[in-house]
Formats: sequence, structure tokens, C-alpha cells
Amino acid sequence: MSRRREERQVCTDEEYDDLIKPIMIATKFVCFWPLNRDHSTSAERFRTCHLLLTFFVIITTYVGQTSDMVYNFNDLDELTVSGLMCIAFFLAIIRLIVYSSHQKDMLYVVETMRKDWTCSSYEDRVILREKCLFAFRLAKTFVIMVTATVTSMACISILEVYILEKERVLPYRGYFFFNQTISPAFEYIYIFNLIGGCFGGGTIIGATSFNLIAITHGSAKFAMLRKKLEAMDSNDPDADRAMVNCIKDHQDAITFADTLERIINILTLGQFVVSTGLVCFAGFQITAMLENKGRLVIYTMFLQSTILELFMFSFSGNALIDEAIHSSLSSQSPVINLRPTLVTNQSDAVGHSAYCSYWIGGTFSRSLQIVMMRSKVPSRITAAKFYSMSLESFSQLDVASCPKSLLPNPNRNYHLAFYGTPCTHNSPAIRGALFSVLMSSGARNRVNVQAKWHGEFSRGTH
Repeated sequence: MSRRREERQVCTDEEYDDLIKPIMIATKFVCFWPLNRDHSTSAERFRTCHLLLTFFVIITTYVGQTSDMVYNFNDLDELTVSGLMCIAFFLAIIRLIVYSSHQKDMLYVVETMRKDWTCSSYEDRVILREKCLFAFRLAKTFVIMVTATVTSMACISILEVYILEKERVLPYRGYFFFNQTISPAFEYIYIFNLIGGCFGGGTIIGATSFNLIAITHGSAKFAMLRKKLEAMDSNDPDADRAMVNCIKDHQDAITFADTLERIINILTLGQFVVSTGLVCFAGFQITAMLENKGRLVIYTMFLQSTILELFMFSFSGNALIDEAIHSSLSSQSPVINLRPTLVTNQSDAVGHSAYCSYWIGGTFSRSLQIVMMRSKVPSRITAAKFYSMSLESFSQLDVASCPKSLLPNPNRNYHLAFYGTPCTHNSPAIRGALFSVLMSSGARNRVNVQAKWHGEFSRGTH
């Protein structure tokens, strides 16, 4: 029995190591991953030198890009490209400052995640897999996308300079106040610029993937707690001890979420503000370089990576602020109500789970009441306390770039009839038309119903 348990523990350790390995490699490359508690002096010295080198390369590349913006101030296309790179590396500097100044908190987060994966019960690990496996897959996809983008920028620059014999331009831009297009100066600067691009891409991969995994793990901790609270039974002789364990788990989940908020709340604000600029610059470059297929591919990949990065921040925050949409679907009506009717918070839902337990007649009711009161203050990840990270904030970013004529009216209810025909629920004429069509035709002849519905809808909107 003990041997089987040891084998299961080894499999669990290997599973977590395989899942976290890509994120750990990326974060170690840019000095985000914390050192172990029992690290040696030589490891600390090497890390310090590595961190200083990373700062030097990224800051020098950023200064060169800023100079390139000033140098090409009268050329809109070149100014936009330089601004795109300059903004990206400015955010890389912010990431380095944030994570290097929160190494103790990072160590706590890393140790907690490993402990939860390797030391939890089988039931808790099932919840962890259910909540976190998609986040790990999404993080790996993001790593591949950013790596492909960084590599493509470097390769296409070599192709343009040495194969197509175009103007010698650095892949990640930069101007250093001398003639840098002559050999061997260009080759040396190119290598340095390439190293800077690798470090900059590493900060993007490391920060975004780590945040996604850590915040999703925080959501899973609340989910595990809810499962335990719902299993509470007043008839259980060990109910009081189980209640004490639930309170400790609740405190641990809150501490974990607060630690993540303390680490990344400033970074989140910078991420959303700067990434908004990146989306604008990259989108402009795509429209301005439709004839240059190579550059078009590069900036399309850059734009996709930026949007996916924003989505990952929002998706992980939404794991803590878990939005639930209840749709009313009647088996007798072909109309599906798509209006959100309930928004719950994953940490706030702890109180609901506590109430759903079999607490009647139990001795732990007072403790359960305290847990419910504490859960009224939900845990969430914010952008410097201005707003919460959620899919709603991500959708608002997309909405900001859409024409207002294409946006839905917030005062309307949107329904799906058969093939997705919209319905303005506030209009009495259209509401009556829909009702008469459904009542007169029934569900036997759906084609005729659909045709009549389109006709009534067209007359009601004019």
C-alpha cells in the first residue's frame, strides 16, 4: 500500500514538473523565477549578474529605439514601427522591475502551487486539473506564438538585408548616432539587437504565462474550498475539525490571491494601457504594409500575440471573477434568451457553498457564519485598484476599436431565434410580431416561421 502511494506521489510530481516546465524555463531566462530557499551563494551571485545583464540589454535597446523614433520623426511609417518596438520594450522594463522587487512573494506563490499539486488529496487534484489544465495549454500556445513572432522578425530582417539587398535595418529597430549600416558595425549591433529582442520576448512569455497559471491556480483554491464546505455534515463527529480545516483553507486562498494582487496590480495597469497602444500601432502597420508581404506577416503575428496576451490576463482574472450566464431555454419555444442574468464571484461563492452545507443542528454554525461574512469581500486581481481584470474589460478594449454603429445597445435584450436572428425586446411592435408568428405557425414548419419572422422584423425596424 505504501509503495503504491509512493508511486502515485512520484507520478503527481512528474505531472506538475511537466506542466510547469515551459513557464519555469521562460521565467528563469529573464530572472523572474525565484531562487530556492536553500540556494547557494554562488547561485545568488550568478542571478544578480544575470539580472544586471538583462536590465542593461533591454534598457540599451529601449534607448536605441527611442533615438530611432526621434531620428525618424518626419517619416510616419518608420515612426510607427519604432514606436511599436519602443512601447513593447518599455513594458519589458516594467516587468523586470516588478518581478525583481517581489521575489519573496514570488517564492511564496511558487511553493504554494507546488504544494497544492503534490501534497493535496486525490479529490483536490481532480479539481486542480479541471481548473488549470486549459490554462497550461493556453500558456504553451502563447509561448509558441511569441517565440514564432520574435524568430520571424529576426529571420525576415536577415532575408531583406542579405538576400533581397534592401536597406540595412535592425530587426527590433534602434539608432546609435553613427553610421551603423556599414560592416562590421551593423553585424555587431544586429547581434546585440537580436539578444535584446530575445530578452524582451522572454519577459512577455514569462510574465504573461506565469500570471495566467498563478491566478487560475488561485481560482482553483477557492473551488477546492467550496467542495469541502458543501460536504460539511452536522452529523459527522469530526465536523468541528473539518470546519477548522476549511477556515484555514479559506485563509490560505485569500492570502494567495492577495499576494498575486500585490505582485501584479501595477503591472496589470501598465499591461492594459501599453497593450492598447500596441494594438493600435500594430493595426496601423498592417494597413500601411499591405504590399510588403513579409512585414505584413510579422505585424499580423505581433498583433495576434498582443491580443492573446490581453486575453490571457483577462481570462485568468475572470477565473476569480467567474461570470455565470443563465440562459432560459424552453423545450416548447425556439427562442433562447442570451441576456446575462446572474454574475457570481468565485471567492464570493464560498458563502453560498457554506450555506448549502448540511449545517442545521451543527456546532460549527457560528464559524460557518464568519466564513460567509468574510466571503462578502471577494478576492480579485485589479489594475492598480482602478478596475478588475475580467473578460468584460477585455471586451471593452475590443469595443473601443469598433464603430459605434456596429455596437449593441445596452438597453436591449438580444435573443437567438433559430439561426441567430436578433430581436429588440423593448419594441412593442416587434415583440408582438414575434409572438403572433410563433403562436400562429407553431414549431412544425420552421422554414415558414423563419421567413415570416424576417419579414416582421424588417417592417418593425423601419
